[in-house]
Amino acid sequence: MAFTHNPNSAQRLKRLNARQRKKMRVGEFRELGFHLVAELHDSVDTDALLDGWLSRVDDAGISFGGHFDGKSKLEGVAFPVAEIKIDDALRGELVAWLQARAEIKSLEASELIDLWHAV
Repeated sequence: MAFTHNPNSAQRLKRLNARQRKKMRVGEFRELGFHLVAELHDSVDTDALLDGWLSRVDDAGISFGGHFDGKSKLEGVAFPVAEIKIDDALRGELVAWLQARAEIKSLEASELIDLWHAV
């Protein structure tokens, strides 16, 4: 049986000072993001979709890293930059923006995950 520890457990966070929590990216310093996979319809203007998506992500003050296979699949992770935090509301707005696009055939988006300590 494998032992898994929770880096954000209350017992662990209690014994760490703010500098240690920041360095380890735990507690109030953890960084949340989400993974998404979008399947596109055939023969759509992918340049317009990608430009719009990246502009929307930039407008939100976050970043997106991933892969587009050049045909029909966009996959990646939305993650915070600078002081902007990703919360459920921002995640919902971005997912809704993609779902509203006619180019999107299907979309899967994960719940918020801890980007530094995801299992």
